[in-house]
Formats: sequence, structure tokens, C-alpha cells
Amino acid sequence: MRLDARAALQCHEYLHKSFAPACFDLTDRAPESEMMRELKRQGDIHEARALENLLRKNLDILVINKEQGEIEKELTTAEALINSTAQIIVGAWISSVCEEKIAELTGRASANDPDRVSRPDLLIRVGEGADGKPRWAPVDIKSHDPITENKSSKLYLASWDSLLPTDGVETVARLDLEDAAQLAHYHEHLRTLGLAAAEGFVGVIGRDIETIAWAKLSETALGLGGKAGDAGTDYLFKFDVAKKIVAAAQARQKDPSLPPAAYSALESDAKFGCGACTFQIVCERELKNHDGGAGHVTLLAGVTKNVQSKYFPDITSIRDLAAVAGLPKPAEKHQVQAQAKVLDKAILLDPDKDFLIPEFDIEIDIDLENSLAAFQDSGLTEVEGKDRVYLYGFGIHDRTLNKDWHSAKFDSFADYSNTEDGEYQLLLKMWNFLKEHVAQAEAAGKSIGIFHYSSHEKTWWRNFARNHESKAGVPTLEEVDEFTGDYFVDLLDYSKQVALGTTGYGIKKLAPKAGFNWKVQDPGGALSLLKYKDAVDPNKSRDEQQEAIAWLYSYNLDDVRATFAVRHYLRNLTF
Repeated sequence: MRLDARAALQCHEYLHKSFAPACFDLTDRAPESEMMRELKRQGDIHEARALENLLRKNLDILVINKEQGEIEKELTTAEALINSTAQIIVGAWISSVCEEKIAELTGRASANDPDRVSRPDLLIRVGEGADGKPRWAPVDIKSHDPITENKSSKLYLASWDSLLPTDGVETVARLDLEDAAQLAHYHEHLRTLGLAAAEGFVGVIGRDIETIAWAKLSETALGLGGKAGDAGTDYLFKFDVAKKIVAAAQARQKDPSLPPAAYSALESDAKFGCGACTFQIVCERELKNHDGGAGHVTLLAGVTKNVQSKYFPDITSIRDLAAVAGLPKPAEKHQVQAQAKVLDKAILLDPDKDFLIPEFDIEIDIDLENSLAAFQDSGLTEVEGKDRVYLYGFGIHDRTLNKDWHSAKFDSFADYSNTEDGEYQLLLKMWNFLKEHVAQAEAAGKSIGIFHYSSHEKTWWRNFARNHESKAGVPTLEEVDEFTGDYFVDLLDYSKQVALGTTGYGIKKLAPKAGFNWKVQDPGGALSLLKYKDAVDPNKSRDEQQEAIAWLYSYNLDDVRATFAVRHYLRNLTF
């Protein structure tokens, strides 16, 4: 069984279920989500843009025809790798047929790699070996910024007019490690075939489609000072583990009495974690039922697989974690989370610290929706399209008249023009609205606070000051910081002071504890992104647009109501 470039990165339980499906009840296997399809579409748009730009260059480029069958693609790839004059191969496909053809063309014994299939976006010729045959380096096209800060690694930034890594400008930085792992897969396959650059060069074309970020795998360091090794070595280790998991799963598929090849654990990675997995419902059920219903420790807020392996590797049950003695001090907060779950009660993480959410005569809760929030939640900070605020919900509660938050008045400001001016007008209206309510409250001798959940709101108000600088009515950064510093209260900061036995501290994790549920089905950033796309799509009917707008209106105001509900719940906790 040949594995692709993502195998070393994939969850072991994903591999287990994929290769031993007969051992599981997969009736609840989830289809690919609309969000994942949209993420792929965004990646395809960027890749097409990058390739269109590349094909305009005065370079010798060979494009493998996508319409060919797999065998034809492999044969064409082999010819291109050995006999072409191409500087760049687009869409290479390397597996057994390609390997056999390479052996035929070179007249040497077949040097096959039975474990890998490789489909790099690009292969760039970086020189020739002693045998006179070309040497190639894999390059992938990514819709994110591929460069991260790291003082122990090096990159070589090259442009298309001097595209070789040896022509690049050396800089101290590192490739994204997931990108590096995929490229290491291709490099290792080429190395086995005797066609890789000896230096281990790999590259990424990111958002800047005029630049190739080259790296040597041996210079792509892991950990502080590279003490955890390099990306190439790390890939080889993880790929070897993945191979063993797959082999064990395949054996179990034939004989279900064999022990499991892996076990479920919650993986919180936003981009390729449980939320994006076809097995998420199946695994969640297993995790909740673990140890007779006690639950798996990775269901607890803050307990990742890495935390578990570092502090309590032999404990998988929430019940056992709650009761064990002698844990290292950094693990104590995780034990408190377990105890909160087992006892079904809230426990202060720091019992010596007072827990007091500020109270005001007038409390305003706010929540904004921005067009690309779902991508940002998935770890993609840069995607196609302009990120804009299009909806701002609020609730106003005068507690001097009625202490019950349900008496608050809720509404929102919206703009679906999908324009810079539309965002400016919306945020200006909201800014003036908040300033006016603060002024009115203080003129009446009433205290006032503006609640929000997470730093998202403050970030966007700073964006407002920067992105719309010099426009009429727009505050300066200093004015934004002064106003938000004086009146904004981040409820998330208070939530995190309490162990609640939940899987996280997101508003949608905590709201059910407060007895609050959204009216719309499947509330979340992913569906809101798709609804926004419908709302601004000129090809949609007016009824379709209005349905999307109505959904967003309801969803956003329930986000606001949720902060009221969670605050009320937290204020009434006893410890």
C-alpha cells in the first residue's frame, strides 16, 4: 500500500479507521463538509493564479495533462524526469508505473519505493548528477504564507528570473512545518529513485507568487535551537510510524480479533483536526464512551495529545485523571478540569484568586461577523477575497430597570454590499452608537460596560482605525485603545478562570452549560461563511439572498444572547 504526502501528518486513528473499516460502525461517517469544499476551492483558485503567472514566464515548462489517465500521467512524468529539457514539470505523478519506466529509460535496476506515491505541484530542475541525469527539487503551491519565524533555520528566497535555490537570498526563517513534511515526502521518493538534489532542497510558492521560498530539509529546525531535530528526519520517523499503523490496520481488517492499531483522541488542530474529519462523529462517540462513559482526557479543555503524553501518558480516562495523586505541578490545572467533569461542578482554577465579573448599571453585549472568519478559525489567515465586517449585533440591558437579561433589547447593523465603503459605514455607525450610549449612561449617572467574547472585537476596532484612517469620523488607534480599555470587558478572560469540564472555552462550548441554544441549525463560523456568500452572490435569487440574510441575523443575535447567558451563569456559580 502506497501512502501519499499527508500520511505522516494524519491522525493515527484516521489511518486506523480508513484501513480497517470493518472493525467500526461507520454509519455516522460524515460527508465532506461545505466548509472543507470551500477551503479546497480557495486553494484551487490560488493554485490556478500561481500557475497562470508561472506559464507567462520565459521558462521551459512541461505540463502533465490532467485529462490523461493515471498510467499515462506516470509515463509522461518518467519521460519528463529523464529525457526532457524542461526546467519545470507541472503536475508530476510518481508511483510504480513511473518507477518502472525510469528504470527502462536509464537502463539501471528499478529503484522503486513501494511505500510512497507522490504528486508534487511542481518539480524544478536544480542540476545534474554524476550520471548526467537531471536532479529535481519538489515545490508546492500554498494559499498561505509559508514562512515562519525561526532563528535556527534558513531559507533561500528566489525569483523566477533566477529560480534556483543557490540563486536565492539567504534569510533566517523557516518553512511551515506541515509544508516541509509534505515536501520531505516528495524529496525522499525522488532520493530513492536517484533523482533528488543532494542538498535536500525543497520549496514553496505562497501568497507571493513571484517568490520561491527554498529550504534545505536539514536546515529546517524543530524545537528550540533545533534540539528536536530537523524536518527531514522528523518526517521519516512519522512516516515510519504511519506505515506501521496502516499495516496493523490492514491486518485487523482481515482479522478483527487483533488489537486496535490506534486509539481515538481529540485533535484540536483547526486546519486538519477532528472538526474537518469524516470520522469526527464516530470518534466523538468513542471518546465520550471511553472507560464506561467516564470520557477520554483529551475531551477536557487544554488537554491535547501532547499534554497527555508529556504529563500523564499512562492515563486516558477523565475519571482516573481526577483521582490520581502525584501529578507534576503543570498538570494540576488539567486535573482540576477532570474533577470538574467528574463532579459536574465548577471549580476555580486558582482558589486563592477572587472570581468577580464586573457589574454595571447598563451592560451592552456585542458580536461582529466578518466575511472570512471561518477561514481564520481554520488556521488560514490569508485567503482569496477581502475580509470585511458585514454584521454587528448588540444587546442593551438596563439593569436598573430589570435585572433579568432577557429584558435586554437586541438588534444589529448590517451591510451586504461587500465593499470597503459598506464596511466603513457599518463600523462608523456602530462606533458612534457605542460612544453615544456611553455618553448617555454617564450623563444619567449610570455605570456602563461593553461585554464581548475573545479579543476579536478589539482587533477589528483597531483594524477600523488603520484601514479607514483619515475618513470622516474614524477614530485614531489611540482613541480606539482608550475607549476599549475603559469600557470593553472580555468575558472569555473570566470563563478561563473556572474549570467547567467542557472541551473548550469557546462560546458555543459554554452556552449549553448556561442552558442556551441557537435557533438556527448548525450554528458556527463555517456555515455563516457560506450564508454570507449566498447573501452577496448576484447570481442568487432575491429569495435565496434574503433567506441567507435572515439566517445570519438570527445567528448573530443569538451569539450576543449567548454572552448574556454565559455571563449570568458564571455570576451565579458558587465555589
